[in-house]
Amino acid sequence: MDNLKVLDLFAGGGGFSTGFLAAKHSNIKFELAGALEIDPDACLTLISHHGEDKVIDGDITDPIIKEEVIKRCSKVDVIIGGPPCQTFSLAGPARSGKKEMREKLREDPRNMLYSHFFDLVGKIKPSFVVFENVEGMASKKAESDISDKQRAVIDLVCEDLKELGYKTELTPTIETGLAAEYQVLNSADYGVPQYRRRIIIIANKIDIPNPIPKKTHGEGCQPHLTVKDAIGGLPVRLPKINPHGMPSLKNMDVIIANYKKSIDLFRKAIEKSIDDDPVYAEFSPWFKKECRRLSKVQENHFQLLKEFFVTYNMRLEEVERNYPPLSSGTNHTSRMHNFRDIIIFILTKPGSNSAKFINEKRKEDYSRLLSDLYPYSRDKHKDTYVKHSWNKPSYTILAHMEKDGLKFIHPEQPRTYTPYEASLLQSFPKDFTFSGGRNAQYRQIGNAVPPMMAKAIGEAILEAIHENKVDVLTNKPYERV
Repeated sequence: MDNLKVLDLFAGGGGFSTGFLAAKHSNIKFELAGALEIDPDACLTLISHHGEDKVIDGDITDPIIKEEVIKRCSKVDVIIGGPPCQTFSLAGPARSGKKEMREKLREDPRNMLYSHFFDLVGKIKPSFVVFENVEGMASKKAESDISDKQRAVIDLVCEDLKELGYKTELTPTIETGLAAEYQVLNSADYGVPQYRRRIIIIANKIDIPNPIPKKTHGEGCQPHLTVKDAIGGLPVRLPKINPHGMPSLKNMDVIIANYKKSIDLFRKAIEKSIDDDPVYAEFSPWFKKECRRLSKVQENHFQLLKEFFVTYNMRLEEVERNYPPLSSGTNHTSRMHNFRDIIIFILTKPGSNSAKFINEKRKEDYSRLLSDLYPYSRDKHKDTYVKHSWNKPSYTILAHMEKDGLKFIHPEQPRTYTPYEASLLQSFPKDFTFSGGRNAQYRQIGNAVPPMMAKAIGEAILEAIHENKVDVLTNKPYERV
């Protein structure tokens, strides 16, 4: 049996297709027929891994681009993708009837990308469709927490698939004997060192029950992979510190009021990170000496801190030139932070967050100094800072990392995750590279389907084809090998 051809729509940096290409079962596997993406940096990423002939750079709403997709990928067996649907999380009031809600979703012009996804499905007619990431599905929610709005969206997706001739029912579960039309997968259950829940809808035209990927990690399986499993062995990376605008930075007066303590906290955190690391052999003694000198200063703090951070950054650039090489093209460098945030990173306990450390009732997390330093609204943004833990999977990696990264604080080093760390926590291969600048890389990584979860979905489809003895190319039985 020939390889099954895959078309990846809204391909991003290639997480979905990377996972599918890693999947195999018996004598069948997948190959990429094409990947459609509008973001230029993501297209360069895809080209670097799959070749220019497999990547279609363009807008799915453009008739010319759509015709090119149909021309180049007319014989694909599987279409995968998660079209961004802006109104999925705003589907209307819960009191609305499901029929009215579905019609509202279908007719809303902001859901244009959704309609073009199904237009291509209808014209290409692949044997399988995998629809991922219904907007509004929060990572922390369990299946039972899905709202009426989200269920209306699921109903709409399944209804459209059925109208195109697809079977959406899953294999009946042992527990209920019922066949649902969607599944909520947590990436941590499939070898991804990250909690990330997504709604997955699998549909097929070959009239077999749609598969449910077998969990490989979690209860009854291997333990969930942790942050430490994924990035614990990486070389230390120190953050550069923004030396400008400190006097006007909100709550910097709290730092000055606790000046000596802040300098000592900073020194000890950096010392703990770089002690006995030969890469920092020249940097370390200079750093310790300067911090001790600064901690004794009684006045003119802002100017002295600015001068110190300018020199600190220059010294760190010298260190960076001697960083041990990782996989070629990967980006394991820290973004720049301001000194207030650095102190917040240091004081926050691993596994805690700002909603906890500003709450006096959370005795194990609360800190008066942290609460005084917190610069954001306490009504709307309580969980702005989130520090991850070594011994658990990561919290959901999001594209928001391109903006500030404050929800992705390293468990030990006083900084947020590097792009390379984020990609490993998303389960990308260690040598996978992303094109574009740091923010473009964060965006691609955060928007991606974790490859290991995609691999599990792909293998479930292959196993279902194999078990049902169906050749999707002919829709006829084939001899099992």
